[in-house]
Amino acid sequence: MEKFIYKQDSYGRYLAHLIKEHRFSQSEFAKLINVSRTYLYDLLNDRVKPPAPEMQEKIILVLQLTGSEKEEFYNRTASGRGELPKDVFEYLYNNSNEISAVRERMRYNNG
Repeated sequence: MEKFIYKQDSYGRYLAHLIKEHRFSQSEFAKLINVSRTYLYDLLNDRVKPPAPEMQEKIILVLQLTGSEKEEFYNRTASGRGELPKDVFEYLYNNSNEISAVRERMRYNNG
């Protein structure tokens, strides 16, 4: 069987790297985050969108991501989903006064 080649800068490649870097097999990782190996395979091969926020938290917990690693994970996942990073969304959701400040900066930057 031919070895799979990940697309440069793909979410699947990034997640596969994290799994390997944190010394998990893909099968073990799938069990730990409570998903099928098929789903994980599809995720790693960019056949499905990056995971939803609830699954992101499971992945962060299992991989024990902190600090900049966690921020990078949120950013890459959000980019693949076409959404705001989960931590930014939650911050804005819980601090509605910040939304006005962001809009003010948007008006200023747009002339």
